[in-house]
Amino acid sequence: MSYYPYPVEIEYKSATDALQMVFSDDHVSVFPTVLLRGLCPCAKCQGHSGDRAKWQTISRRTQIEVENVQPVGSYALTITWGDGHDTGIYSFQRLREMCPCPECTPEGLPAYQREFGVQPE
Repeated sequence: MSYYPYPVEIEYKSATDALQMVFSDDHVSVFPTVLLRGLCPCAKCQGHSGDRAKWQTISRRTQIEVENVQPVGSYALTITWGDGHDTGIYSFQRLREMCPCPECTPEGLPAYQREFGVQPE
């Protein structure tokens, strides 16, 4: 089993619609909430096929507003969104893979993030 850094601090920045996470290795990730919600990993949003992640269209502001963040065991977290959706389990590994910072994406953002207009802070 591989070790993945885990969030030790999480702060929702409503003014910029971002979730900032400080990981156990001191890495700071700032996730636009539209990215996290747009790629919500729950079965309702992604289906059960395991194919390439499906983008979920954001049509209401409440869909990207964070109400609460809770740990799921010692491997993930779940986000309660402003519209009540709360079934996505975001593993720490996946969060680090999704990090849009220049250190994690030295070649620029992955195509799926550019495609949906996600910009790193």
